[in-house]
Amino acid sequence: MSAVTVARSVAITTLLCGALVACSGAAPPPPGTPANGLPTTPAPVTVTVTATPSEQSSTTTGTPTTTAPATWPQIAKGAKPAVVRIDVVTCDARWMGSGFVVGKNLVMTANHVAQGASAITVQYADGVTRARVVGLDPTTDSALLRTEDPVTDQPLQLSTKVPDLGESVAVLGFPLQTYELRFTEGSLSGLHEPVTYDGGPEIDAMVTDTAINGGNSGGPALDDTGQVIGLVSGQLLWVAGRDTPAPAQGQGYIIPAAALVKNLDRWRAQPDQPPTSCGNTLDAGGSENPITVDIPSDDPVATDIARSLLVHGEAINTGNYEAAWQVFTSRMHQKLGTVRSWSSGLGTSYWRGISVQKVSGTGDARTARTVLMTEQASANGHQGQTCSIWVLDYGMKRVDGGWLINSVNSPAGAPKPC
Repeated sequence: MSAVTVARSVAITTLLCGALVACSGAAPPPPGTPANGLPTTPAPVTVTVTATPSEQSSTTTGTPTTTAPATWPQIAKGAKPAVVRIDVVTCDARWMGSGFVVGKNLVMTANHVAQGASAITVQYADGVTRARVVGLDPTTDSALLRTEDPVTDQPLQLSTKVPDLGESVAVLGFPLQTYELRFTEGSLSGLHEPVTYDGGPEIDAMVTDTAINGGNSGGPALDDTGQVIGLVSGQLLWVAGRDTPAPAQGQGYIIPAAALVKNLDRWRAQPDQPPTSCGNTLDAGGSENPITVDIPSDDPVATDIARSLLVHGEAINTGNYEAAWQVFTSRMHQKLGTVRSWSSGLGTSYWRGISVQKVSGTGDARTARTVLMTEQASANGHQGQTCSIWVLDYGMKRVDGGWLINSVNSPAGAPKPC
């Protein structure tokens, strides 16, 4: 995402969010914030295996069953519902990262993933939902989001113990533009490493040799009980030497859970903050109303496409048309002219619901048959409609792992009134 300097060495690092328009090799943007009173102690996702009868004590009846340590596949399965993919658009860029549920409607991620967001959507196992920033802390590269819809009733638990050097650790997230959850395993090779990103504040990070790639940012680092011992922050890629830079090996950075616990405690009760404005007055009427999402299509990429369309609609609803513009391909930019000309008739138009009915095509070019419900002033609606139902075929193109709108057609013609 951006150049990073590591304290006590001359180095170049890359922050780990998946880039669409700008992230790998481009500078990140600014902030936002949301939250409410929520569970005081998130339920742990700790998995154990009950011992077989032959392994249990037979000296007395009613003896509590012993348990064997959970395996990594069991831990990954238990944590999977709580790990999400995050899609962020700003006024001039778009990228993706990872996150994990820490309470009802609360998702933790990296500061550099959420910073500067004009619109955020969260993709989880059963669908997509929009989110708002609750808190941002560059000193720990951590952030908290509130989702409009609950993601899971099994949030991950932040560990309160101090991890040991050499302790096993696993990272879950969505690296390298994948829409499938990925798991990597390694160990903690360092407990305190001062790291500085782009001249920002010094961050106290743990070091791991676990494989980390772009898109892992904000995902959880788990111990062998399934508890979160840290949040994925960054990775050292190159070390500058006397002659030529050499690739770094096994130097990933994790924010310790102790810092996350403190932030979560102070952020829980904070009110929602508006998204970052693109220079226009944020439209309270559009931002406060939800966009319902339905995904009848069983195509594996349908949810991924729905997430892109939702973040586009969310930016339109708040009046951040420059952010919504980031979800168009360059072909659409040429066709539509400018942001100003495209958005000139959108001042009173809001998305209210979207349903991805069917996805056709293969590879990086798909067509999504979509039913869209919009609300607008009668002066801007077809034949004076204030609520319209559109049948639209969105031509979607996958660019750097994210789906962009490449064409829009209305096979059913004019919209019908709601």
